[in-house]
Amino acid sequence: MSLALCLQAASRATQLLSSGSTLNCGRFIASQGRSLAAWMQASTSDALEGLQSRAASSLATTSQPSTSFSQSHFALAPRPGPLTVAYPFPLQYLKDREGVVYDLQKRPRGVEKLEGAVFNVPVRVDILHRVVRYLRAKWQQGTHKTKRKSEVSGGGKKPRPQKKTGRSRQGSIRSPLWKGGGTTFGPVPRSHAHKLPINVQRLGMKCALSAKCNEGRLVIVDSLALEPGTPLKTKEMVQRLDSLMAGVPGSTALLVDSGPRSVDGGPVLRRVARNIDSVDVMAVEDMTVYHMLKRHALIITKPALDQLVSSLTEPQTPRKKPLRAAWWQRQQAAFDQATADLLAAET
Repeated sequence: MSLALCLQAASRATQLLSSGSTLNCGRFIASQGRSLAAWMQASTSDALEGLQSRAASSLATTSQPSTSFSQSHFALAPRPGPLTVAYPFPLQYLKDREGVVYDLQKRPRGVEKLEGAVFNVPVRVDILHRVVRYLRAKWQQGTHKTKRKSEVSGGGKKPRPQKKTGRSRQGSIRSPLWKGGGTTFGPVPRSHAHKLPINVQRLGMKCALSAKCNEGRLVIVDSLALEPGTPLKTKEMVQRLDSLMAGVPGSTALLVDSGPRSVDGGPVLRRVARNIDSVDVMAVEDMTVYHMLKRHALIITKPALDQLVSSLTEPQTPRKKPLRAAWWQRQQAAFDQATADLLAAET
């Protein structure tokens, strides 16, 4: 029984029901119910077999696309848009990368896996602009203020009579029309902050990290603390930064550690690097897209990198409407369970 026959059967049952023949409608539905159930079961099994065969063919032949269904429909990598930064070399988005972990002498100490969902996404200029504009608007003090007519000192006496002078009517010398008077609709202290979705902020951080990786401006070190026995001098830190920046485009750097009291940087790092104009030092929880784009290179410790990746990959915790969030979690759990049951039934 095809889909067209099912639609014809449904329209026939509707006609019988609208004509008032409830008994005939019930008999018709009972006669067609078995065929409809058989067609639905057969269609479901055919669809599952087709999906399984297409998945097997796509895994077996990765070089040739499937003839019945294009592999582009299953692609998870996003397509670069007109506002995506174009690099002169091919990129395979969302593919995991590898980064070398160095010490302060730039000697290799290991290899760190960089998740493609964080370090290999399309670099969108519009997202970076939105995030930087959001941050700068939030940081703006907003202490601008001008005095209104009532706030300017003086002007309590009427400057001249209302009539019989031949001049204009004035009530105060502090009127906005007078020199030294108040300001009409002048700026007042306010907040310039505006809202930006959390997912856009996280996407901006991923775009900035991906840009650093694509341009070779990301340097991973095991620790930014000076070796034991090394004099705590700015000169020593400058020498090590010169070693780390060798081969990296640019002359400025952002040093990121786990925190102001951490062992991979901490107060010693902030002390020896505070007099270097081309270097900023901050903790990973304080780092933003603006700070990354402001400096040429990003030098980050491995513990700080792990903390950053975990904050960008963990699920977002709902701040408002906990009942709705709980309902969505139950729906997601039910969907996952149904998917698992379907896969188990296939095997």
